[in-house]
Amino acid sequence: TNHYIQLLQAEVDRYQGSVRLIRDYYQVSGKKILDEPRKEFTRVALVELPRTDTPRPPSEEKNERSSARSDRSKSAGKVQSSPSGATPGLPAVDSEESGEPEIQRRIPLVARKALERESRKSGRPPRETPDQDLEEAQIVEAYISALAVIEQLKQPSEEEAAAEAGKGKAKGKKEKPKKGKKSVSPAVTPTAGTPVPELTPEEIARLKMLERANLECTSALLAEDKALNLKLSVVKLRAINVIKDLKERASKMYDVQNDWIGQRFQKEMDSIKTMCLMLSDVIESEKSLLPQVILTDEKFEVDLSYKMFEPLVTPPPDEPIEMPTPNLFTIAQIQELHRNLKEVAPSGYISLDMLTEMFEPPSFLPEIWQNVTYQQLEELFSRHLCETKYINWRTVLLSCILPIPLPSQAQLISTAKQYRTIDKDNTGKIDMAGYAQGDLWFGNEDLMTPDGTAKFDRLGYLKITLFTLLCDENYKIEYTDFLLLFASDPEPGNGAMKALAVMTGDEVEWPTYIETPDPTKDFEQSSSHSTTGAVENMPVRGSPITLEQLLRVISFNRMPTRSLKLVQDEMTAVFKEVQGEDGTADVSTILVHPKSRDIILHTPSYLLVDYRTLLLEAISQDTKFAERVSQPLV
Repeated sequence: TNHYIQLLQAEVDRYQGSVRLIRDYYQVSGKKILDEPRKEFTRVALVELPRTDTPRPPSEEKNERSSARSDRSKSAGKVQSSPSGATPGLPAVDSEESGEPEIQRRIPLVARKALERESRKSGRPPRETPDQDLEEAQIVEAYISALAVIEQLKQPSEEEAAAEAGKGKAKGKKEKPKKGKKSVSPAVTPTAGTPVPELTPEEIARLKMLERANLECTSALLAEDKALNLKLSVVKLRAINVIKDLKERASKMYDVQNDWIGQRFQKEMDSIKTMCLMLSDVIESEKSLLPQVILTDEKFEVDLSYKMFEPLVTPPPDEPIEMPTPNLFTIAQIQELHRNLKEVAPSGYISLDMLTEMFEPPSFLPEIWQNVTYQQLEELFSRHLCETKYINWRTVLLSCILPIPLPSQAQLISTAKQYRTIDKDNTGKIDMAGYAQGDLWFGNEDLMTPDGTAKFDRLGYLKITLFTLLCDENYKIEYTDFLLLFASDPEPGNGAMKALAVMTGDEVEWPTYIETPDPTKDFEQSSSHSTTGAVENMPVRGSPITLEQLLRVISFNRMPTRSLKLVQDEMTAVFKEVQGEDGTADVSTILVHPKSRDIILHTPSYLLVDYRTLLLEAISQDTKFAERVSQPLV
């Protein structure tokens, strides 16, 4: 509907422009002053569409609110014109800030039920339209509004009416006609005593030309009126025919669609009814339904070639669990042992007597530990003692989780570099995510048995458990201490070499060494030997180390005692003796020095005690001990 109303508006606009052009042309040809252009433009109201939630600028919202306030005080059906050439029918809105009139530049809209509301208010029946159709009625109303422009343009504008009224007043002041008589123009019949001026031929020709011009202007305006009326009628008839055609086709489409839906629904109901009858027979006869029953939309089928049997459900395989063994600690036993040790000795150091009592049977330990005597436990744990009767229980945990792969110097150095790369802030600590990124030396164990079942991933669970055992209250681990702990070795000298490799980042080797000569005997020093007995001019790898790193290696896992202070002082003196200009010393030079070599060789912090091997040796020597174990030891 709005499309055809816009076509009507286009013809109205063209007509108004043509009328203005014709009038201006003949006024100029008559050498008259042009009238002020009319500012009123007839606008045909469009049909109001449903509102959307599209946000609008604040200025439009303010105009709409002002227009609503103004419309409440005026008639709904009255068409108004804007004094500034804006859309008629839309009132001027006073601006709240400046007080000047603000024009709402929107096309006027008419609601779809405007005709019914107007008829109810006025009490008269609505205008006769074809079949009383709402859309067609709106087209006819728009057509009538468009034709009103002809009568509107024939009437003088407000300014022209005011000018003529002013002339009439001025003329009335000069000539006051008598009451009851009409006023006569000065150009009308003169009095008898007034001489009539004679017209020149030029003036006569000019009057005839003006008369012809007026006739031409009148005929041109009549032609435009007829053309507008004809075009508007054509648009109106075309719009009504198109609307009728669309509604007829829509009605036919809805009828066909309704028939289709009804037929489809009936077929589906028939299929469901047939299926229910068949299933009711099967239920009443108490027989199993072997054929496959298929109900697809409106189709119901029974496939006799397809038999329905309940398939056998294979339960999913159980998660592999760690089975307890008589000579190995399970993950759960290690976690329980850590909880007890941390509860008894939160500082990390536990006395020998307290540790022996914790392992004394009966306890939650493996079966092999249930038959160990107090003296055997005391002898076993005393291997960790150094200078005091206290033991760092982290070394005990490390010995309990054996057997595990022991790292080499290269593996420890590679892991240390990975953790230093992850620790971008150089805090010395990493969280669980950073810990998991490091490639430990545990390797990949074959987790499948020959019969195809999965085995328990002991090393994988140990990697996660170690973090929970050695992390602090902030769930972060000191990765340097972690690697120094795993530098432990059954040979404490090799463990010290691994610890030096972790601190320096280079592999450390023992230099070629010959014993120091006996000072009580005569000895002729060879040119190839140094005073310490080391071979001179031997190619060794240079690995610089600082005093702080060296002291951390010899002080690891040891309580701060007086004897440890003396060892640190001796190592400091040796370091100052062999240090270079940059404040570091070469590891090989420290290893060939008698004092530092003796201190490193006898450092107890890196001794790894294999409890399992020692207990198996004790069982092999004591037959009665082996008889007390219910399962074979492997």
